[in-house]
Amino acid sequence: MARVVVAGVIVTYALAVLQATLGGQMAIHGVAPDLLFLWTICVGLLSGGPAGALVGFGAGLMQGSLEHQWVGAYAISKTLSGLGAGLLATRMFKENWLVPLVCAVLLTVVNELVFLVFSGAGGWEQASRMIGVRVVYHGLLAPVAFALVARGRRALLGRPDEVA
Repeated sequence: MARVVVAGVIVTYALAVLQATLGGQMAIHGVAPDLLFLWTICVGLLSGGPAGALVGFGAGLMQGSLEHQWVGAYAISKTLSGLGAGLLATRMFKENWLVPLVCAVLLTVVNELVFLVFSGAGGWEQASRMIGVRVVYHGLLAPVAFALVARGRRALLGRPDEVA
């Protein structure tokens, strides 16, 4: 189990650095994917709500720290996203490749709205365009990210995936 925790911390840090350094170059219509959000929902789907919430909290703290703003808003929105993914995993057959896509679409909207509420940054007039682009982006990336995370988890644990 310690290997999973260490691997999770390393992946979270690597994704945060990747997002902070290359995020702008991955942007479509000025909107970059939130790699830490995708990581959080994949962990939530595979390991359950508490693990997803813990990873989401850590990812949110790291993202806010790297951006030097809105640390609390990132932590709250990603914690709720990880918890939501875990709760959805208990209600759905996560073996279906549509589950990560549907979760990414639904939770992207929740994540972005919660972030806007808690950050107090404004931008409500541009939020619908940004959320729309990010929903499509996350919907396309989520099945691939889920497959990669599931394969890594299976390699570390040596057993089939099961919701904890």
